[in-house]
Amino acid sequence: MTEYLPGVAASPLVREAPLPVPARVTTAPDPVASPFEQGVDWRRCWGAVRRHRWWILGCAVLGTAGGVVGARMRPPRYQAQATIWIQAGEPRGPDRGPIGANRLLDASAWVDLLKSYVVLDDVVRDRQLYLGVVARDTRALTGFAVGDPVMPGRYRVVLDRSGSTFRLLGDDGVELQRGTVGDSIGQAVGFRWAPAAAVLPPGSEVTLIVSSVRDAAKRLGDELNVTIDPNGNFLRLSLSGTDGPTVAATLNAVAQRYVDAALKLKRAKLSELAALLAEQLQSARASLQRAESAYEAFRTRTITLPPDPGAAAAAAAGVQSPMSEFFGLRMAYDQMRRDQLAVAHVLTQAHDSAASIDALAAIGAVQQSLDLKQALSELTTKRAELRALRYRYTEDHPAVRRLTTDIDVLQRQAIPGLARALHAELGARAQTLATEISAGGRELQAIPQRSIEEGRLRRDVSIAENLYASVQQRYNEARLGEASTVADVQVLDAAVSPQEAAKNTASRLVAFGFVVGLSLGMVAAVVVDRLDPRVHHPDQVTEQMGLSIIGVLPHVRDRRAGPDDQQVAHAIEAMRSIRLSLTHAHGAAGPMLVTISSPGVGDGKSFVSANLALAFAEAGRRTLLIDGDVRRGSLHRAVRARRQPGLTDFLAGRAPFEATVQGTPYPDLQFIGAGTRFRDSPELLGSGAMSELLARLRASWSVILVDSPPLGSGVDPYTLGTLTSNMLLVLRTDATDLSLARTKLSVLDQLPIRLLGVVVNDVRPGGVYRYYSYFAGYGTRDEGVAIATHRVRGVL
Repeated sequence: MTEYLPGVAASPLVREAPLPVPARVTTAPDPVASPFEQGVDWRRCWGAVRRHRWWILGCAVLGTAGGVVGARMRPPRYQAQATIWIQAGEPRGPDRGPIGANRLLDASAWVDLLKSYVVLDDVVRDRQLYLGVVARDTRALTGFAVGDPVMPGRYRVVLDRSGSTFRLLGDDGVELQRGTVGDSIGQAVGFRWAPAAAVLPPGSEVTLIVSSVRDAAKRLGDELNVTIDPNGNFLRLSLSGTDGPTVAATLNAVAQRYVDAALKLKRAKLSELAALLAEQLQSARASLQRAESAYEAFRTRTITLPPDPGAAAAAAAGVQSPMSEFFGLRMAYDQMRRDQLAVAHVLTQAHDSAASIDALAAIGAVQQSLDLKQALSELTTKRAELRALRYRYTEDHPAVRRLTTDIDVLQRQAIPGLARALHAELGARAQTLATEISAGGRELQAIPQRSIEEGRLRRDVSIAENLYASVQQRYNEARLGEASTVADVQVLDAAVSPQEAAKNTASRLVAFGFVVGLSLGMVAAVVVDRLDPRVHHPDQVTEQMGLSIIGVLPHVRDRRAGPDDQQVAHAIEAMRSIRLSLTHAHGAAGPMLVTISSPGVGDGKSFVSANLALAFAEAGRRTLLIDGDVRRGSLHRAVRARRQPGLTDFLAGRAPFEATVQGTPYPDLQFIGAGTRFRDSPELLGSGAMSELLARLRASWSVILVDSPPLGSGVDPYTLGTLTSNMLLVLRTDATDLSLARTKLSVLDQLPIRLLGVVVNDVRPGGVYRYYSYFAGYGTRDEGVAIATHRVRGVL
């Protein structure tokens, strides 16, 4: 409040006994402490938000505008979906082994196959997904393809005005090729492209954004969303993009390529299985031929010998004689011993070579063991699968690693364990037969060796025939399966072009922009309030500076309004409150002698001095107002008086006392101007003449108010404060620098000056100062003749 308001008459105040002088707060926090170290005052934060509300609203508008721009720049995304049906193997099929040999892939491996480069690379090539967005809108790129390798980057094809020649430029503008339209373009960088002249207009320019096939496939795999049901029967695919038809076509291409890859993988598996069985069939045929040759040679050697009488009699009788029983036991014992030694030999070599495991299939006892026979069949099947996968994948592929682990488990754990169990079983059975043979008697042990040898050879032929028949049957089944291969996967639901966007983020972006802008504005308002060194809140005065507030002067919007205006009425009431508080803060000892100052320029100390003097005069107290700002004082304009002769004139002896004191329109208010400005005016204020003047004034006036320069102007306010012993400080919201005020007040602590309190000036209504305001409807008014007949530009 830099201008003065119209006054209104006031009734004399009731004289009350003065209260004790309030002590200055001495528990103020460290003035150099950071404002962020003093906790969070939510009321202060809310006040900062209200004070900067237009700034915050502007940030919210900017954030909303940013959200709108982002929503327009980001096109809607469409999502296409497809479903693939997977035929699961029978859980208890006839070829079910310890690790499930009847299934092409496990459930998780189907997902790995879909995202493998065997599938994605072909889709990228067919759909030209290695081309950027800019390049795909050009007709000239219809037959564009890339070789292996290709140099990725941004290229430009520039045609001359005649349309006969072209230039291929790199991203940095370097010319890579120059040629005639119709020739191949970019062979050196991996392009397979020879556009016709009809699609390359003269003077045109074609921009190509090319990436490698593998990088494009990796991006496609990252964008694909694949889920499989717990049973592994349904594989659901989804793909998102900005172009609905393109997304659907790409997803269908992925699904179809996936089916083709699964079919080729199964056919390769059956082909490898047939090849392995062919090798085993050849080995079984050779074993059978050796057994038949041995038996035939034995029959040829013994054809001229007389037949064994015991054997002939037993055969003629057709009953089980002791001799024939012993003969069967002896052959069984010998066969078990041979099989046991063969199994032990294979187990000994199993740690050094995986090929020795295959030798178990030629052992007769192994063919009689269902578990071991089934494990060997599963090993053969998985080896065929592994060979088929290695044609397409590296050793690091999950499916290859999984099959390698399964084969290793079969070769090193499952099959050797079953073989050791069979070896132990054969040993136990051979021991039992040996005991029975020993108990047969000496006469039965004299069985001719020729009969025993014939039985053994006949048994070898029988075992070889069974093995050959089994392998022959499996080989025929594998060849038939290879010829009639059907894929284990099938496209159940093909993708269709979506008509509606899957995610419309426009509203979310707008709302997000509004929230972010509003939040940033509020945070910035609080941070600026904390870092702002100016006075904004009462706690900055009471807590940080350790001072007491004796009054608050509200801001008046219309300075020309009369006393009937609500804001003017509040200002009048506030000045009365300050008058009362200052009276009781000073005490009743002698007349009131107070110096009024402020930390800086523009805080409103002269305004408070003039209106406070008028308030005391209106209360019927004889008041003297002294303009102590001898450097640039202008208080005489407020009370319509003269500056000269004034204070400096009297102190310099150039004017008498009677000429210095001036009257005002108010009978109880007198005024002493600043006087003539001298270079040594500060010395005049500290002279003995000034002390004598104040002593003389005490005898004639009950209230003496001295308006001094700001504390930052020099030594004058401290000199006047020392002479009056009392000081009233004026602070202005949004103007007074707290750091400056704290620095200047630290000087007062070393001087005999009593700081009576602080008047906070120019306070906006509401906020944290709302408790310092007054209720509406309780203003004063004249019903008769006004007491004061003269009006000056003061509050009262």
